[in-house]
Amino acid sequence: MDNEPIFRITEVNIAKNDRAAFRKEQEAELENSIPVENGTLLFASAHEDAEGEKNYIVELYRNPKAWEEHSMADYFDHYDQVINELADSRKAFDLKPVWITSKPKEALDENANNFIIHLAKVEVQDGKNDDFAAIVKKEMRRSMAQEPGVELLMGGTNKENSNEWYFFEVFTNDEAYKKHQASKWFKQYLADSEAIVKDKQVHELVRDVMAVQGPIVMD
Repeated sequence: MDNEPIFRITEVNIAKNDRAAFRKEQEAELENSIPVENGTLLFASAHEDAEGEKNYIVELYRNPKAWEEHSMADYFDHYDQVINELADSRKAFDLKPVWITSKPKEALDENANNFIIHLAKVEVQDGKNDDFAAIVKKEMRRSMAQEPGVELLMGGTNKENSNEWYFFEVFTNDEAYKKHQASKWFKQYLADSEAIVKDKQVHELVRDVMAVQGPIVMD
């Protein structure tokens, strides 16, 4: 059995009137999983627009066995059914992890109310995936090691299209994010990847729930 971590980002559209019920289910899913499932490494839910209609769920499991144990739990069928009933649309992206690292759980808890969260989608030129991987891993490694305000960095490629990358990034606050943008390694990443990036979309998100077993290190 493949022992690679299960990394998934799900885009969910929720009507304004169903927003409170949706968040309640996200809170219950987190509380049922992270404290008792060692293989559920991260669960997060965040919204993009002011009305909270466009939502993203981020999940990380240690391996397929951990995902199987989670999906077989008594509460999971209820959660899955409720989300399907609430969602106007629901689309999951299964990703191949390339880089995942986080600060300890306590650090994430302490700074949660001020988080700056970004979800980025990057499409690279055909045949340039390995080049981009080397560039972005170098930048992520330096950011996590040298920037106290970088809380969580996750990057992976779409299993259905390896040229399509997704990044989930969490910073302590706005000041930390601005310092990250001004860092020499981030500027170098932009310069080195400019010629091989076809398209880039960045979504600014607001945290609803987030927890990790942490710290997580997958390189």
